[in-house]
Amino acid sequence: MLKKENRLSTPFEFKITKKYGQKIEGDTFVAYILKPENYSGQPKIGFVVSTGFSKNATDRNRIKRLFRETVRKNLALIPADRWVSIYPRHSSAGKTYEEIDTDFNKNIQKNA
Repeated sequence: MLKKENRLSTPFEFKITKKYGQKIEGDTFVAYILKPENYSGQPKIGFVVSTGFSKNATDRNRIKRLFRETVRKNLALIPADRWVSIYPRHSSAGKTYEEIDTDFNKNIQKNA
C-alpha cells in the first residue's frame, strides 16, 4: 500500500492528470504523467481499473495490487512533483508480477 501522501485522491486530480499529462504506453498499462504548476512534494500516483476491465471484482483488485506493489518498489524512479495515473490494459490480466514490473520499469525510465 502506498503512503497517503503518495496517492491521488480526488476526481479533480485524476481528470487533470489525464487531460494535461504526458501519455506513456506500455504493453500492460497506459499512464499519464503531469507536473502541476503549484505542487511541490512527493509524487502522487493513482490507479484506475473500471468494470470494463473485468466484471469480477477479484480480478480488478488483483491487478491493482500488482501495480501498487510495482510502483511502491520503484517509487524512486518517478520524479518528485509529479502526478501519475495508471490505467492497466486488458492484456495485463494474465501477466505475473515480474512481467508487469519489467514493463513498468522499462517505460517509466524511458519517459520520466
